[in-house]
Amino acid sequence: MKDQLCKAFCDEIQIRTVPFGLAVCTGFDGFTGDPIGFYISKPDASGMYRIQDDGQTVFHLESVGADLDIQTRHEAFLSLLDEYGFKYDETEQVLQSDPLEEKEVPSKALRFVALLLRAQDLVLMIQERAQSTFKEEALRRIREKLQGRAEIFIDEPIDKSISDYPADVLIRADKRPPVAVFFGTSDKAVADAIITDLLARHEAKISCSVIALIESESVVTRRTRQRAANRLAAVPQYYGDEDASIDRVVREAIGTNSQWTH
Repeated sequence: MKDQLCKAFCDEIQIRTVPFGLAVCTGFDGFTGDPIGFYISKPDASGMYRIQDDGQTVFHLESVGADLDIQTRHEAFLSLLDEYGFKYDETEQVLQSDPLEEKEVPSKALRFVALLLRAQDLVLMIQERAQSTFKEEALRRIREKLQGRAEIFIDEPIDKSISDYPADVLIRADKRPPVAVFFGTSDKAVADAIITDLLARHEAKISCSVIALIESESVVTRRTRQRAANRLAAVPQYYGDEDASIDRVVREAIGTNSQWTH
């Protein structure tokens, strides 16, 4: 079977023997950053095999917001499994095939990898949708809080000399330094905020405040969050304390006068 699998997946496949049977690692990266892999069981008493994942696929889908308890999403997920000929064992919490003859395993394994790649596309789509929702909500709240108190610009650099790094939201209030808000949906977005702060202060020589409004703890690494906290005016986290995070942006924009809060 190893020869057949190697022929199917070319030279990038890695196969090792484990107590369950065979652990197969492919050359495709999954949405966790690790290579996509799966298991092939030892033959049962009737000589049949099964292909299954490591039990993490559904867990990762739900961790990024794909709540499969919602009927429409559950039905779409089952439809995807049916398209590729697999099922979800809710007891074992694994994706798996029906019993297979040995000759069926290589082609079925290819279909399983295709299924896991489709699941990765679903994760990316959900993440993009979540980021869009976060940005829309945060922008709406900022506008509501600052209505009549400051000018708000979208995708605007804090200074023309650093136009390569436009802020997601640029806030200009009378007699206050401008405030550039970057929506922290990834390490790169927070890194852009840090670079903007450095360029504004050391090249453009302007007084300003730069804020990275973090979507949630899980989207930015601890190291990046620490770097931002040490360099930026504020690094509030949105989800879990939405009102306080927006209030932190507003305080930076127009000061601590108690009249701005309501």
